[in-house]
Amino acid sequence: MGALHIVVAGAGNIGSHLLPHLARIPAIKRITLVDPDTYEESSNSAAIESNVATQNIERSDLGRSKVEVQAEKLHSIRPDLDVVPLQARIEDVPRGLLVCSLFTGCLDSRLARQHLNEISWRLNTPWIDCGILGSQNLARVTTYRPNHDSPCLECSWNPGPDGEYALLEQEYLCGAGAISFSSMASSALGALAASLAALQVAKFVRDAAPGDFGGRQLMVDSEHHTMRLTAEYRNSRCRFDHRVWHLEPWVCSVGSTTIGDALRALGCLRVEGQRFARGLVCPGCGRRDDALRMNRPLARCSTCNLRMTPADFGYFDHLDQANAADFLDLTLSSTGVRAGDIVSSYGRHRVLKEAA
Repeated sequence: MGALHIVVAGAGNIGSHLLPHLARIPAIKRITLVDPDTYEESSNSAAIESNVATQNIERSDLGRSKVEVQAEKLHSIRPDLDVVPLQARIEDVPRGLLVCSLFTGCLDSRLARQHLNEISWRLNTPWIDCGILGSQNLARVTTYRPNHDSPCLECSWNPGPDGEYALLEQEYLCGAGAISFSSMASSALGALAASLAALQVAKFVRDAAPGDFGGRQLMVDSEHHTMRLTAEYRNSRCRFDHRVWHLEPWVCSVGSTTIGDALRALGCLRVEGQRFARGLVCPGCGRRDDALRMNRPLARCSTCNLRMTPADFGYFDHLDQANAADFLDLTLSSTGVRAGDIVSSYGRHRVLKEAA
């Protein structure tokens, strides 16, 4: 299939074991790593042991960004590999930077997996979803190939009060952060899921059977030495719309192009995956920031370090002449728009490319 670009979301238990396998696949020429976290040091020795014991790291990696650590390990295996480390949540990365050949999701958050499912479909890019459940010694790999008639992650979700939508993690704007759940999995189980995923990546590289790549789930029960392969199907009542974007370039300078310039060129301005706020307020000290800006990620108060919340008017999912009338002279960069963002207006989607 030629030179491949793989985006790996998550560099924890599964991801840290998967990456060395990907570095050894010659057809993969570029790997983008996306993970917001660091290998945290802690006064709790048990917590340190947990990180070192379950992930492909050494003690010298503690306190460092996960993506930087793994980028160095990839280069030690293969110096010529193009590695792009992005220390961010997958939903906060400009989506134009995620255009690739294949996504692999090594995520322990339902919400992050939902975001990756949406991004992969919009960008018309296959993805591999990996998961482990330590309490039952289960390892799972599911493949998806975007198509209107193909199953997506949400096709199997139960919309009921006890279903997956009800269990999506909540983020508290008071600074508490997001609720997440540990897989309670060993390094061996993460490495098993990583190996299964690497074999699926190799299959994709060979493109031996493109028809059956999507909508298949392989579950390995290492406790009872059993394996199960199941097929998933498109749910006509799926909440996700399964739309794929046709992308066009939009060349401008985010540092000099104003909101007014953008509205005159596009009519309205929506940055996919992001929203605008006309002012933010700190829930702790009450400090306000009345400028128009994107909440990417949620801004933190310089005094309290709490996540700031929208003030007065809340969020706008797009800008037009009416709601942005007071901010037409602001540059795109001052509001948080970045090169690589996908901007849309009236059904057209454009990748913002920085002017030379």
